[in-house]
Amino acid sequence: MIKIMVLDVDGTITDQNRVLNPEAVSCIANGINNGLKFSLISGNVIPVMYGLRTFLGINGPVFGENGGIMYYNNTIEKFFDKSRPLSFLEYISKKSSAVPYFTNQWRETSAAFSMNPEDEGLVSSEAAKWDLEIVNSKFTWHIMNRGQNKGYAVEMIRKMLNIDWDEILVVGDSDNDNAMFTLPVHKACPFNATDSIKSMSDYVSKKSYGYEIKDVMNKFSLF
Repeated sequence: MIKIMVLDVDGTITDQNRVLNPEAVSCIANGINNGLKFSLISGNVIPVMYGLRTFLGINGPVFGENGGIMYYNNTIEKFFDKSRPLSFLEYISKKSSAVPYFTNQWRETSAAFSMNPEDEGLVSSEAAKWDLEIVNSKFTWHIMNRGQNKGYAVEMIRKMLNIDWDEILVVGDSDNDNAMFTLPVHKACPFNATDSIKSMSDYVSKKSYGYEIKDVMNKFSLF
């Protein structure tokens, strides 16, 4: 029996412009009223995740920076450090088209940037030399410490709530969700998901950008 839905944010409960889907918001509220727990894991910063948790009424932990930092029970907990990701971003910005994101002023465990697609190979190979991970959320590129990913966050959720893998359902759409889709949990995605995510999903909805949440909850009998 599924006890918690773990959701990505951008492109999963929002549209292409990152606007929250009202139907997804309603589904989350209905699920909470029926005793289901929800958690959010995003590449975004923890102030944004705190706001989402508050205004959506999320009843589980929320994670920012792809699992690098968590807010729960009025406490913020950091699991990684931002010094090496920021140092790498300064270094690679001089060698490529990488441009730091203004949200880095609020980041505590990672760094975010944009770049021209043709520089992806260079930046990724250089990051590997630094023993850092690079992921693309489709909205932002992220530089993270080794082991910092959404799978790490789902593992934290499982231990904190003392639940089994098969009591967790994850929903995501982009390659920075890959790590949680490799875990032995239930997995679903919207139709706008990357091919990689679709290939790992137990269920691929025919709906996209938040409209799949109702479909997924029906599929897994969560209403």
